Amino acid sequence: MTFRDHVILITGVTRGIGRAIALRFIAEGAVVAGIYVRDDEAAEQLRGTAEEAGGRIILYKGSVSDHGFVANVMKDLFETYGRLDVLVNNAGRTNDQMALFMEEQQWNEVLDTNFIGTCCCSQEAVSYMLRQGRGAIINMVSVSGIYGREAQTNYAASKGAIMGLTKLYARLYASQSIQVSAIAPGMIETEMAQSVPAEKMADFLKHTAAGRLGSAEEVADAVMYLAGPLASYHAGQTLKIDGGFLR
Repeated sequence: MTFRDHVILITGVTRGIGRAIALRFIAEGAVVAGIYVRDDEAAEQLRGTAEEAGGRIILYKGSVSDHGFVANVMKDLFETYGRLDVLVNNAGRTNDQMALFMEEQQWNEVLDTNFIGTCCCSQEAVSYMLRQGRGAIINMVSVSGIYGREAQTNYAASKGAIMGLTKLYARLYASQSIQVSAIAPGMIETEMAQSVPAEKMADFLKHTAAGRLGSAEEVADAVMYLAGPLASYHAGQTLKIDGGFLR
């Protein structure tokens, strides 16, 4: 089991893709730490599921855009376990609007969580990974960041910025055995997808070659690949898990 006793930190851990990633690593024998911002009930459900499976999980409640909080989480993990092997920057939020009608508050709240949160977590994690001489950072982006979907102005911009950050970190640290890459999911069957209007969902699937939603578990499988030794020569790239999304 490649990840047995490895320490994995996942942001946005309690639902959807984050939850699936956590359970996948737990099944591999890893120690999973998760950050969540508000849903205590979902956090306790995840804790119960992990413990029933014989897994180890520690949960931290706070915002990924709070640099002090993030620094304390990383410090606690390293002092407790002596290592930090993988960071999955999965926390994200949406507040969709067309560019001409986007209000400053909408820009700020989405960019703070998606981009600034990824910056804070990556900056703190890489210092420990450099100390131990290895590690992996995987950033969750979106096909919206690749194609610039017009109704998701702030979300697409934040995910595009993370793709640039992924390339930057890979250039800086690939030679020091820190694997940095990104995953761009298409429409994945999560709680977030359930809020998408039926007409918009039908249009999305019309332009998806597979003709269906993806599963959170399929995204988790891609994370396992990018976090492991099979992806040791995969640096700075964005892997699309989108069913062949066309536009």
